[in-house]
Amino acid sequence: MKSKTPSKRSFGGATGLSKPVASAKSKAVALLARREHSQSELRAKLLQRGYESSEVEEAIEWATSHQFQSDERFKLSLFRRRAPTFGDRAITAELGQHGLGDVKSISETDSDAHTLTGEEDRAYDWIKRRQFSSLDTVLNSDAGIDQAQLLTLKSKVYRGLSARGFEFGNIERAWRRILAEFKSNA
Repeated sequence: MKSKTPSKRSFGGATGLSKPVASAKSKAVALLARREHSQSELRAKLLQRGYESSEVEEAIEWATSHQFQSDERFKLSLFRRRAPTFGDRAITAELGQHGLGDVKSISETDSDAHTLTGEEDRAYDWIKRRQFSSLDTVLNSDAGIDQAQLLTLKSKVYRGLSARGFEFGNIERAWRRILAEFKSNA
């Protein structure tokens, strides 16, 4: 039977986990190199890896002062990752888990806010991306518009978008825009 070779992070002695080999600063930079992290997320990951809390706080302070970590950059990054498929409510809930406010605070603090699209436009894009072929089939049928199929499709779109945190008013406006677009192209 083969014996297991101890890893770098093996259990040591009677005290429990041995101290990680790399410093908390280098581990923080390695984590931040992969993607943006909030301070609370970075703190939790470093503590989970066995670093002392004082060393973790020092590493986070150092990373923030050297601009490796920024909660504002994290908020913008999270928004840009989630915006194509999630509404403002869902994104705000995720930001809240990190203790970072809501979606409205992103546009107030971001100098590049004009590139951020509104929730109605994102809902419109989602409908077009996910339901275009179904809409085309229902609205451009030779037998005319089947109201039952259209109603079924509408409820599917509303359920899908509301489950992803989109506001009802924005869903309604996006739905009307897409119907108007199809009717004008007919």
